[in-house]
Amino acid sequence: MNLSHRKVRTVGLATVMVIPALLLGVFSFAQDAKKAETSAQKYKNIKVLKDLPADQLGPLMHKINTALGVKCDYCHVINADHSGFDLDTKPQKQKAREMIIMTREISKRQKTLEGKASCFMCHHGSAEPAMAP
Repeated sequence: MNLSHRKVRTVGLATVMVIPALLLGVFSFAQDAKKAETSAQKYKNIKVLKDLPADQLGPLMHKINTALGVKCDYCHVINADHSGFDLDTKPQKQKAREMIIMTREISKRQKTLEGKASCFMCHHGSAEPAMAP
């Protein structure tokens, strides 16, 4: 094999390996540059969790459901067509907003919790918080 043929093969192999790596890097950078859509941008009537990435809202709501032992319709209006989540008809929804703010404040103030205050700390799977004896 002559030197010229070997050089072409080496350059070709390097090109085949380098170009896909560069493209992956560019696409990866573009994904990072594009900020995740917030809950306030995607959903109507978000008042407390505005900056939460939209893809985290559902999982957070499910954690709250579990902590309180309730389903979505405890706080939200759910019509037959699955609309109504944005309505403020039920007083439990406003109370939930207040409790989310309270939990955030507890997490900030109580350093021993390491930012992990949750609804479950008081509710233990019940809609009403457990009271001290």
